[in-house]
Amino acid sequence: MEFKFNIKNVATEEVMKIDNTLTALGHEKNDELKSIMKMIIDEMGKASAIAQELKMPITSGDKLANSDHILYMMTEHDKPEHFSVVGILKMGWKKLYLYNKAGSRSEAMVYCLLDFYIHESKQRKGYGKRLIECMLQDINLEAKHLAIDKPTKKLLQFMWKHYQLSKLVNQGNNFVIYEEFFDDAHDEKNHDNSGHRAVSYMRQPMFGRHGAHKHHDTMGEIVQGEGDAAKAIIYILRIP
Repeated sequence: MEFKFNIKNVATEEVMKIDNTLTALGHEKNDELKSIMKMIIDEMGKASAIAQELKMPITSGDKLANSDHILYMMTEHDKPEHFSVVGILKMGWKKLYLYNKAGSRSEAMVYCLLDFYIHESKQRKGYGKRLIECMLQDINLEAKHLAIDKPTKKLLQFMWKHYQLSKLVNQGNNFVIYEEFFDDAHDEKNHDNSGHRAVSYMRQPMFGRHGAHKHHDTMGEIVQGEGDAAKAIIYILRIP
């Protein structure tokens, strides 16, 4: 998506990391830039909502400004006084109750994928993988440590294609957790650059009514439209 602004002095890298100041690091006091970035975020949020057939955007400048979420924005500068936004990826930490494949429950602070959109003209060209990889390197986590909010079939296929993740552990909510998330739940290396651990705030497992076994769907079931996860996927997202 093209915009008639020149922000080369701000977007010096392919991917910008934007927080609730609506600006990149070092430009927090630039009010003119904030107005520009708010407009861009609003437009990309609308495009993402249209692609997913959502009634309302889940990403906007106001929503980002009133949250602790991070927006990764991929840009290209191919014309003077113009730049293109290739895609956006919105992430945020959330405290979730998680069920592992054995059905026991624990509490964890998890880094969640909340919105992911690549412009239609840039899809299936590797941009989506590069954007995800940039985020993972920045936060120092692996793809298996992410929770995904309301994933689509195409997004799940994307995760299988690029990260060989297919076994889902149903959580009884909108989030998807992969079985591999629990492989190294107590590994001290699984933390982000700010000190969060991928599975921090772990508590004793809970059993009884909350410990009922949770079926985990495979990618084969999802692709064929079978299993609980496949039934829960109702949105459409175009993934590169």
